[in-house]
Amino acid sequence: MSKLEDLFRRAATRTPQPLGFGTAARDESGSGILLIGYARSQDISKSPELSKTDVDAIVLDSGGKAVSKTAANALENAVWGSENAQFDAESIEELKGQGCDFLIFDAAATSSMAVNDDDLSSFLHVSGELDRMTAAAVNVLGFTGLSLVDALAGSSLDVQQLIDLAKLQAQVEGPLLVRGSRVYATSEITALRNAGVNALLVALDDADTIREIRGNMRQVQPKRSSSRSSSWSALAPHSPDEEDE
Repeated sequence: MSKLEDLFRRAATRTPQPLGFGTAARDESGSGILLIGYARSQDISKSPELSKTDVDAIVLDSGGKAVSKTAANALENAVWGSENAQFDAESIEELKGQGCDFLIFDAAATSSMAVNDDDLSSFLHVSGELDRMTAAAVNVLGFTGLSLVDALAGSSLDVQQLIDLAKLQAQVEGPLLVRGSRVYATSEITALRNAGVNALLVALDDADTIREIRGNMRQVQPKRSSSRSSSWSALAPHSPDEEDE
């Protein structure tokens, strides 16, 4: 199991104790959502202190290549991963050797080495709800989860966005990562948690946004127990046509 997967499991069961992974697991609330900071690898190289930011994990855009030695050293005690449209086998091996814990990528042109590695989490870029066969394939192939980029565009969070998130989460067996663009109120974080969001990605160098989101996360009440509490997602209900098959 990767360190990030362990963080997701602990967040889902509301474990407030330190996890021993440097930047990880400072959230003692019932939000159940991790806070992940994103940056370019050169930003860490130029400002190593960013690796100490109050986030649960860090994801770097390194152009699909290994990060610099300076960046790797700065991230030694952090849970970190890399995001790019594609990764080849050589780059994946190099990143793993540097301590990379997870990858976020597009399906096209990414090496099969990116999936089914017990020590490397894999998150597939998606733009929205998947068709039935694609969702089934994602589950069969063993991706850790999905990463959705534009789901939270806009200055407010509406019910349709929550429905779209919940529909996507119901299709897959794994965490859902969503990129944020602003500070989210406690009520919005609660709604995102209830819709199935497992992590918010925010700019690592935006200290004010991170501080405010973290504070709001601490105000979120634990989710009430339900039949879903022991799994990442509920099975999507069958349509009438599927019931007749």
